[in-house]
Amino acid sequence: MIVLGREGFSERLAKELRAEFARIETKVFPDGESYFRISEPEKIRGKKAILVVRGRTPNLDQNRMLTESFLLLDKLKALKAKKTCLLLPYIPYSRQDREFLKGETVSVKTVRNLLKEKCDLLVNVTSHDFRKEGWIDKKTYNIDATESVTEFLKSKKFENPVVMAPDMSVSENVEELAKSLGGNSIGFEKERDLKTGKIRTFGKIPNLRGRELIIYDDVASFGETLYKAVLMGKKAKASKIICILIHVLSVYNKKFEKNSIDLIKDESDEYYSSDTIESPITKFSIIKQVSEFLKENF
Repeated sequence: MIVLGREGFSERLAKELRAEFARIETKVFPDGESYFRISEPEKIRGKKAILVVRGRTPNLDQNRMLTESFLLLDKLKALKAKKTCLLLPYIPYSRQDREFLKGETVSVKTVRNLLKEKCDLLVNVTSHDFRKEGWIDKKTYNIDATESVTEFLKSKKFENPVVMAPDMSVSENVEELAKSLGGNSIGFEKERDLKTGKIRTFGKIPNLRGRELIIYDDVASFGETLYKAVLMGKKAKASKIICILIHVLSVYNKKFEKNSIDLIKDESDEYYSSDTIESPITKFSIIKQVSEFLKENF
């Protein structure tokens, strides 16, 4: 087995799997076209190959992630890899997971269908359109990163935590996390204007005086839902507010004149994300969970 990718995450995954590692070389031509090269192509023939494609934020380039995936999967096939797995922890274009307005494209469905035709196995982590652990289809698996979140937060040794879901669609994961930490969970509903993108929140949270509030969500881009949750926690007198996410996309928020990571860092006590996307607040890893799945299924 061989793992291919950039330094860091991919190398650590290879070590966890006791697999070989080959570095992906990359650059951008003056006209904007991306270039990719497998550094040791002679290692590929006859081996199971795991291609790791991750982005980094700020300035996450989702188009480049897709280009990298398609070009390198084709190259692995040409180099006679025995089997190919694409590990795409954050799948590009995953925010548009259904048709909200008539005529809209469901981008995550199209992207996933195209990618799985190029490989034997496609692995995502906490996909926005499939919030649970399991097979999305015969070739695509979604890893629920709640286990990695729980392991990280247990090391913090909270005394009396409350875990909040800023979006009730992730409430099951929040209940599981709260139980593991010896606390309870709360949540609120949100409604997004389908044309303007503005968010309205519904519901109240109880008095949290003397309790730590952990706000857990799958992804944040502009950060407004998370920001509203933090303000609710402050109003409820939480002793400490900790925000933890799987995927963080640092996007400039014109309304607050700062990027979304700084927006939440300035208002909360602690802000953490996983390494599905490389970010300034990456503090815990999903590598152990990913490697355990790959050992059994690839």
